[in-house]
Amino acid sequence: MCSTFTNCMPAIDTVNTTRILGNNAFTFNNYVTKVIYPSSKVKWRPNAIILVPLTSYHYGLLASPLIHFPINAPLIFTNANYLLQETFNEIIRLSPTGKNVPAKILIVGPVSQIIEWQLLNAGLSAIRITGNDPIHAASEAMEFRYEMTPESREGRENIMIVSANDYKECIPASYYSAHMGVPILFTYRDELPWVTKEKLIKYNDKNVFIIGGEQTISNHVLNEIGHIVKANVDRIGGNTSYEVAVNFSKYYSQESMFGWNINTKGGWAFCFGTSNNWTYNLAACTFAHLGKHSPLLYTEPFIIPKETSNYILSVKPVENHPPKPEFMHGFVLGGFYQIPSDMQIQLEEMLNV
Repeated sequence: MCSTFTNCMPAIDTVNTTRILGNNAFTFNNYVTKVIYPSSKVKWRPNAIILVPLTSYHYGLLASPLIHFPINAPLIFTNANYLLQETFNEIIRLSPTGKNVPAKILIVGPVSQIIEWQLLNAGLSAIRITGNDPIHAASEAMEFRYEMTPESREGRENIMIVSANDYKECIPASYYSAHMGVPILFTYRDELPWVTKEKLIKYNDKNVFIIGGEQTISNHVLNEIGHIVKANVDRIGGNTSYEVAVNFSKYYSQESMFGWNINTKGGWAFCFGTSNNWTYNLAACTFAHLGKHSPLLYTEPFIIPKETSNYILSVKPVENHPPKPEFMHGFVLGGFYQIPSDMQIQLEEMLNV
């Protein structure tokens, strides 16, 4: 029965968790957009679609700021050289409006011209936001984001710097970018790329937040940024990727209004993904844009890291009799091969008030 169910439905629920299914990154991605945009008639129908190649984590990450309003566009992965039929079908189902955007399809990164022609032949307009490499592409995406000014103050006044070499600590940044439209730029551990430095010089009145511990972005780079930028510079770090994700969820800067600031007992929602599965975690960052506005926390296939469980228990509402809002919720990112059913049950028990 379970296999029949998973073949026809994009999600499986317990009382406090929603598992997003999908036996590969493309199907999972399409199930995410089906859950968020269940019909082309919903009021929050997307204005555009962001199409990125599934070649490395960089392009989905740097494109995540474009998800936020006024663009309102989900992230959709494609093979760089051809468009799968299921992906094409989902783009047609989503039927982007084209409102507030220069084109209905925003192609970010090295995607084949054949794919663009296929979309144009289907009656969809398209533009490219590209670059010779991810560091240049991030620079171009930043300029596009500022042209399509984010509706949030957070998106207009802040920049995030993430690792160009290690995805585990920087994927949570995509969720906040989707939530608020904050641009993302890349750095190496011990060297700030010239392209990134140019952008920081140009926009030196922005607050800058380095996402990741010293093991991924050194204090040398942090100090260099501090000498360039006139505004606030801070690090959201940790000793592990689990800790970085938790610290990001906790973080708030009163001065810049930057951060999730999830520190009180209340009815919060989170996405739970395994730390080594950047494709699913990035595909789901649209959950931070609409609905429950959920940040990413890490779990593992056979254990909930103590950093994650301790944090969840610290913000869980006080038990009421009979049960009444506020309630917690978790989106479980992936099928049973990624996160077994026992782990979904453990997350249910942890989230249950």
